[in-house]
Amino acid sequence: MRLARLAHQYKSIGLITLSLLVGAIMTFIALPFLTRLYSVNDFGQYGVALAFVSVLSTVANLRLDQALLVAKPEHQKSLIFESSVFSLIFSILSAVVIGLIYDAEMAVAIALGVFANTLIQSVYNYKFAHEAEWFCAGLNIFRSLIIVAVQLSLPLMLNINLLNSYSVSSLVMIMVLLIYVLNQHLYQVSWNAFKNYKDFIFSNTPHALLNSFSHNLPYYVVAHFVGFQAVGFYSIVERTLRVPINLMSQTIRQFFIRKFYQQNSATEALKNSVFLSLVSLPFFAIFFVLPESFYLMIFGQAWQGIVTYFQILALGYWAVFCNPPSSAYLIAKRQSHILFKLQIIELIIKFILFAGLYWLCADKLYMLLAVPVALIFYNFAILAVVWRRPE
Repeated sequence: MRLARLAHQYKSIGLITLSLLVGAIMTFIALPFLTRLYSVNDFGQYGVALAFVSVLSTVANLRLDQALLVAKPEHQKSLIFESSVFSLIFSILSAVVIGLIYDAEMAVAIALGVFANTLIQSVYNYKFAHEAEWFCAGLNIFRSLIIVAVQLSLPLMLNINLLNSYSVSSLVMIMVLLIYVLNQHLYQVSWNAFKNYKDFIFSNTPHALLNSFSHNLPYYVVAHFVGFQAVGFYSIVERTLRVPINLMSQTIRQFFIRKFYQQNSATEALKNSVFLSLVSLPFFAIFFVLPESFYLMIFGQAWQGIVTYFQILALGYWAVFCNPPSSAYLIAKRQSHILFKLQIIELIIKFILFAGLYWLCADKLYMLLAVPVALIFYNFAILAVVWRRPE
């Protein structure tokens, strides 16, 4: 009976996690072909674009997509509309600024990526708030399928780089989602609904922005101190490890935000965090025993040296799995300012480690050791905060 009760309690998170796993498998199957269709430099350029998209997506719609998870039913469709408008304006302004710094291709890719991300997340969170887990699972698979299909098919028909392929896939997703939103009337024209969630927005946005910047900081460090070619290696590891991990942890966090919004149990948040960290540990341990020949067989001979990136980053990404239930508890209780403070400390630690490793190591690649160390500190610090909170 206990097993059946647990299965029923976590069926939604299991279903959505399974859909993310399907998407990760599709991406992983496609990688051996993508690494042969596109150059290392293409992946480097693509990685930098994704880093910008990740950071800008956290503020493009004022985190109204996250507010949907705790919003009153009468406000939800209004928040979808307001979120889309804010995101569209922000994406256009971002494209103008980035176009002055980089080029038109980079600006368009980032703008489309930001708008696609925020639109998808708004629809996703609306459905998730209404416990439409099958829809959410299907949307996860659809997103992965579109990206993989476009990136695999376009080079066979056109002379195109990975950045432009990403722009096309983002545009396809935007068109499909807009048609769905309009057809299903998942919007209500409004300009005031977001004002009811100012405390949520202002407490959650700084932490989300700082968190995203901190996670993407290695892109800028690698590009400047190691070289743009190395960004290509780093982006492959990101695509293989971080992207599915972040998607899964985000889904887990959404589940627990909804759960802890209705109940108060710091002990349960702590137990679930510890459970996730223990369950995921064997998976990440695999990356420390796989030989480089295994990676070269998958990605091709042009990717020699990539094993080091996997080994450096795997431990830090494992620590991410300690985070979702505990951080969700703090977010649901509108205590995101605690996460923000911890994120500032984590970023300071990361900068200190980057500087120290740059000075100590002849091979600047080992500056990336700052990433797992800082991630371990941040995620276990969240556990400590929740552990000390009274019921």
